[in-house]
Amino acid sequence: MKKIKLYFISIILQIILYFVFKTNKWKVIGEENFINALQNKQPIFLCTWHARFLYAIYFLKIRKTKKLWAISSTHSDSQIMAYFLKRSSFNLIRGSSTRGWNSVIKTMLKIFQDSSSIIAITNDGPKGPPRIAKYGSYKIAKKSNAQIISLFGNSTKFWEVKSWDKLRIPKPFGTIYIEFSKTMNYKNDTNDTAIMLTTFLNENLDQLDKRVS
Repeated sequence: MKKIKLYFISIILQIILYFVFKTNKWKVIGEENFINALQNKQPIFLCTWHARFLYAIYFLKIRKTKKLWAISSTHSDSQIMAYFLKRSSFNLIRGSSTRGWNSVIKTMLKIFQDSSSIIAITNDGPKGPPRIAKYGSYKIAKKSNAQIISLFGNSTKFWEVKSWDKLRIPKPFGTIYIEFSKTMNYKNDTNDTAIMLTTFLNENLDQLDKRVS
């Protein structure tokens, strides 16, 4: 019964978000970076922060991106988002940095063996801290020689949820900005941390926010 309830809640939320996103104008910056990466024979690690994941999901949905994967927590409260992702053309990797991580690692490594695959992830995880990348998934991307690209969104009108990540939800009748970064150069990164990735993502997000403000 609970699964059915969560499923219908996810449909209602998706309809609301569809209306909100549909009434906005769109400006896409740097999409050629993503297109060029798709033409290379390397998998793609598409990164964003949790606060901006709705922009990324919706854009990838309307773009009808193929061979797209996302990590979805196994926690029951995350089931709404899992239903939403499935209807948005995402394949799901079930687990998170706090639950079932070993299974996630094995699945990601297997997926990245396909040079045309894309794994999209919120690098600060399901619980934060915000805008600090976790090392585990970054390590997997490096090991798999994946191309690391950031995908961020912002809008001229938005609500900001009072949550750990300050989730942004666009308001209707504004302008949404989407920006793809160039591929990150991590070849010389020998640190067992994700400091370089954290810096890379924050610089790209700050750059986008300056465009919008």
